[in-house]
Amino acid sequence: MSLRANIEHLAAAQGIVAVSVLSPAGPREFRGDEAWSSILDAAHSLLDKTEEKTIRLVVGKHTVVLQTEAEETVAVVLPTGHAIAKSLRRMIRRMSRKPRGPLIQQPAAAAPAPTAQLSGPPAAPSAPAAQESGTFQSPWG
Repeated sequence: MSLRANIEHLAAAQGIVAVSVLSPAGPREFRGDEAWSSILDAAHSLLDKTEEKTIRLVVGKHTVVLQTEAEETVAVVLPTGHAIAKSLRRMIRRMSRKPRGPLIQQPAAAAPAPTAQLSGPPAAPSAPAAQESGTFQSPWG
């Protein structure tokens, strides 16, 4: 039941496009881009027919990862080659073991403080460096 409880955490991970969880505890849970809903339904069906614990499908520019943990099955859509793919299976396994607390959305980064304005005219430009004027002499001759 932990994957169902942690679906918001999975859906909020960077790079995740859509997530669906099937479990005996209730109807299918879905979060993310609705365009993937029917594809994830079909992917769950395909996983049932393969009798594997995990499968990966490539659909256009996206990868669908399906993984079964205990009696729950999760399907996750992410862009093919995204960095989260390396740790996704481990993240799913960990979230299946222990329910996390409610997801707390991080506030948008505060705008940077305005820089102090200097009073007075700008400083005069300095003379060009020796290298720029062509008078540079090497210490080696």
